[in-house]
Amino acid sequence: MKKIISITFLLVFLLTAAHSQEKKIPTNLGIYGGLNLNMHNPDFTYNFITDGGGNIINRIFQKSQTAVGGNFGAIFNLPIDNTFVFTGRLGLNTLGADLEDNLSPVNTLAATLNMLEITPGMQFHNLITGTDLYFLAGLEFGIPITKEYTYPLQDPTIEFNAVPRFGLALGAGWMFEISDKIYLTPEVSYRIPFTKVSDSKSFDSWDVPQLRLGLNLTFGIGGDDHTDVITAKPVAGIDVGFKEVRAYDKNGNVKPATRISVEEVQYAELFPLLPYVFFEEKSDAPSSKTTRMASAGNEAGAFTIEALEPDAEKINSSTLDIVGQRMQKDKSITIRIVGTLDGRGESNNKELALKRAEFAKNYLIKNYSIDADRITAEAGNLPSKPSSLRDPMGVEENRRIEIYANNPNSTLFEPIYIQSERQRLASPDVIEFVPFADTQDSIAGWELEIMQAGKLIKKYAGTGTPDPTQWSIMPNDLAASEIPVDYTFKAWTVNDQSSSVNGTLPVEYFSITRKKTEERSDKTISKYSLMLFDFNSPEISELDKTILVNSVVPAIKFNSTIQIYGYTDVIGDADYNKKLALQRANNVMEFLKSKVKDAKYESFGIGESVQIFDNKTATGRQLSRTVQVYVITPKN
Repeated sequence: MKKIISITFLLVFLLTAAHSQEKKIPTNLGIYGGLNLNMHNPDFTYNFITDGGGNIINRIFQKSQTAVGGNFGAIFNLPIDNTFVFTGRLGLNTLGADLEDNLSPVNTLAATLNMLEITPGMQFHNLITGTDLYFLAGLEFGIPITKEYTYPLQDPTIEFNAVPRFGLALGAGWMFEISDKIYLTPEVSYRIPFTKVSDSKSFDSWDVPQLRLGLNLTFGIGGDDHTDVITAKPVAGIDVGFKEVRAYDKNGNVKPATRISVEEVQYAELFPLLPYVFFEEKSDAPSSKTTRMASAGNEAGAFTIEALEPDAEKINSSTLDIVGQRMQKDKSITIRIVGTLDGRGESNNKELALKRAEFAKNYLIKNYSIDADRITAEAGNLPSKPSSLRDPMGVEENRRIEIYANNPNSTLFEPIYIQSERQRLASPDVIEFVPFADTQDSIAGWELEIMQAGKLIKKYAGTGTPDPTQWSIMPNDLAASEIPVDYTFKAWTVNDQSSSVNGTLPVEYFSITRKKTEERSDKTISKYSLMLFDFNSPEISELDKTILVNSVVPAIKFNSTIQIYGYTDVIGDADYNKKLALQRANNVMEFLKSKVKDAKYESFGIGESVQIFDNKTATGRQLSRTVQVYVITPKN
């Protein structure tokens, strides 16, 4: 036993010395309770007189018996420092059991023994840094308050006299802070007795070790003892930099980013229009993350499709306003709006689904003066073609309204076409920054800023360890000059230590004038984003086939090069998504070939490796299930 105690305190000393980060332990008091596994180990003889003749027969008790008891009482914990906490407990401990003798049939000695228990001890916290685990060592003192020993045979020659209990308590617990200054602590301990349960001289032995499983509920008292992380050593600095700055080509291949070429071309882009508006969980108002309502403040007429920015995500945040303006102009358009549910927390809540549809209907009536008879609002359950129910991002996409034109030939959801005589396109058009932030402290946040000539082009921010960040360079993002692109990465810790690093990418600019002077071939580029592929599907929708025939096919000339790039969202396996993306691109290529044969076709499966839209939003993921078609035609 002395060896056990010595080893215990040696481990406590070594572990305490090995850790520098500690958690403050509050002064607290409360109650405790739990179950005992009483492991009786009897080895004694019970003698009694069988008849008037005075014959004494020995009854031997040597069978170990296990019984379940209980314990409960009050507890008080007083911290000495962040490692050593004095603990005191006062309560009731039950030690009873039924012991079987060696008679046949067997007779049972029923022992009922309850103790008033006092247990002073020490808790050892912060031995494993960053956890709420503690170890326990203490002494157990028990005073008998109930002592009954019942045996069915008569005239015993000895008596059972319960005596005070003395033992060693060893254990461990985990301190959960369930609210401010309220702590719930599961605890396990083993009790090693130094005394017998009776002082009868005829006993060879009868001891009762215990295994206890318990739960403590305590309340912090005194000053602000809220658990905080403290550091015994000075806070280390933070080292930041870039592991890589790399570029993606049109086939999704990666190479180091050494420069950016900006070319001025005649450019047009076809932007898809989603027939969906997304909602927050259990809400009947559109999500502010993916929806902008220009006319929400009774400003009908302030919104115009012509004023939209050439950005697919921004365009699709205005779906309700686009639908309202197109219905204003074309009185023949009638629609059906279906509210849908996510299939998880909202399942079968038809009232919520109807409220979502009615919100959109009322918005169009109020802000665009659409006749109510032209709009039908309905409650659905899951969308007609739901996203994944196994992924939280897919579940989020299912909370929406779906807008259907009653006439399948309606122009309601025709793509939005933006054309410009001169646009500046970057190559490569996706740059990925792979920053790092090394510190012994915890990283609180980081920022990545991309600038040209002092003008902020893009800013990214996050918390914790920085992730690789992709910058998709939109048309006209970069200036018509050879001024380099500057980028700065900054990170800071929870203790306000910060550091930053800068970098530069040179820019080469080719204007239309310069290309003519240098006899570089000039060209027109038309870009078409085909959508919407259904979740996990490579099949071209009928709407997209119509778009291809009406918009893409007329732009293809005999000397055109058609480059087709397939993309996916980030849901699912990356290798599977790359194959799915190539299937989408190939299907579109075969469809176009069937309409225009005299052209050069190229198809590429990018998948999720290049995120052309923000996959953190439902709109961005829907738009990512796309094929982009570039029709590149040399100018005469």
